[in-house]
Amino acid sequence: MKNIKDILKHTPLPYDKIKTQRCLILITSCLPIHIKNNISYMYLKGETLHFATKHPAINFELYQKLADIKMILKAIQLKKRCLSIKITNIKAYTTYKKEKTPSKISTDIKFYIQKLNGNFENKAKNKKITQKFEEIREIIKNKN
Repeated sequence: MKNIKDILKHTPLPYDKIKTQRCLILITSCLPIHIKNNISYMYLKGETLHFATKHPAINFELYQKLADIKMILKAIQLKKRCLSIKITNIKAYTTYKKEKTPSKISTDIKFYIQKLNGNFENKAKNKKITQKFEEIREIIKNKN
């Protein structure tokens, strides 16, 4: 009987994509927060890692920190993670797609509350609670 590793060796295509995606997520988690938040997406084409940034300044900063990113990649591979991918080149470009902003919720929400008439069943067994319910019933009937 085959185990799962043997089965996955014979179906490399979907599993390789999952491995690659996990490695890209791992790489992004190692980046500084201000860079990580401004990356639209990233993908691997051949041996080149492509970053799509939201702003040209982040694009420039990625090129400035190219040595740090390559050092992160080496550190990840030294821990025997992401061994299946080889990254020799890193490129970054800016996407000029306007991101969708959530639509504003209107503050003019109209709602109607049903008028109370004081007709409810008092099922309380405790005398104090029964008295409180009767007081509430009297207050409701007096307001109408």
